[in-house]
Parts: sequence; structure tokens; C-alpha cells
Amino acid sequence: MKFTALFLTLMTSMACLAKTDSKKILMMVSEGFYAPEYYVPLEAFKEAGHTVTTATKYPRPTKPDERQVSSYPAVMGDITFKGINVDDYDAIVFAGGNGAWEDFFPNEDVHKALANFMHEGKVVALLCSSTGLLGVANNLSGTGHPVAQGRRVTGYKRVKGLLVQMGRVNYSAGEEDKPYVVVDGNLVTGRDPFSSELFAQKVLYVLSGK
Repeated sequence: MKFTALFLTLMTSMACLAKTDSKKILMMVSEGFYAPEYYVPLEAFKEAGHTVTTATKYPRPTKPDERQVSSYPAVMGDITFKGINVDDYDAIVFAGGNGAWEDFFPNEDVHKALANFMHEGKVVALLCSSTGLLGVANNLSGTGHPVAQGRRVTGYKRVKGLLVQMGRVNYSAGEEDKPYVVVDGNLVTGRDPFSSELFAQKVLYVLSGK
């Protein structure tokens, strides 16, 4: 009888601990997203026991890059960019892809979400082209205050100008042909699609608070 009670207490404690360790992650996806940059981190986050919510611009299926539509399914978002409440999540993670130029960079809802997550000190992670948001968020005119000014980041080569000239960050390209991710406190940035797995690992590490 005593053993049974002890066992139940232990199991309850373990369940509470698992629930406490579980985080809520918001993943941002644009039309034309580069599929591995979404699906690789998504799988890693779920395997780690975290809850993932996906946000898209419109309440309809969002297709990956046209080169990948036959290999990867479209994504049906759980919410739209307009429906984001920063208080509901522990982290925001942006997948990259060519759609970032249309769905992310000029979008005020996306700018607001990014700025709010950073202001609250929550985990912010951007991969490949989406890193350009650190230059343009609330700063499309180039006269605003960059959200990550002075921080250490990496990012896709096509957005390096946005990051350095408009974002005023300390940009690092890393070693060519090798996965590369930069962690600066709660800010995680990945350089390219080949960095997707390492990017996911680093996000999980920062979320763990170790």
C-alpha cells in the first residue's frame, strides 16, 4: 500500500515536471517557405515535447517553395499573423524562404510580433532569409531603431545588406559549406537551409535555460 502511494506520488511529480519543461513555440511561415527550414525544426521541437503553433499570413494552405511542392505538403496555419498574442508563447521561430520578402519584411503584424517578443525577453529565432527582419522590422524607412542593433547575428547572404546597413548588427558569415548558427542571449540566427538541424538544436538549448 505504501509502495503504491509512493509510486503514484512519484509519477505525479514526473508528470508535473514534464509539463513545466514543455514550452510553447510559435513558428512563422511565409508563402514560398523553404520546406526543411520549417519541417526540420518542427519535428525537433515536437520530439522534445514542446507545443508548436504555426502562424501564416492567410487562413488557407501556405505552399512551400515551388521547387518543393511535389515533395512537401502545404501548411495550414493554426492562426494568422494578425492573431498573434505574445503572452501565449515562450518563443517565436521564423522559417526562411523567398516568401519572406512579401509575407514578412513589409508586414506590420510580423514587425509587431518580432518587436514584442524581443521586448519581453523571450526566445527569438530566425533562419536564412527571415533574418532580414532584424533590419527592417519597424524600420522600413531606415530611420527607425533597429530591433537587434549591436547584437551578434548571422543570416542568408541576400539579406546581409539589410542586417548590416539597416539593422546595424554585428554580422558573421561563418565558414562556407558548413552549418552555421549564432546565439546571442535569447536571439538565435541561422545562416541557410543547411543549418536547419543545428538551428533547431540551438533553439532547444536556449529554451532549456542551461
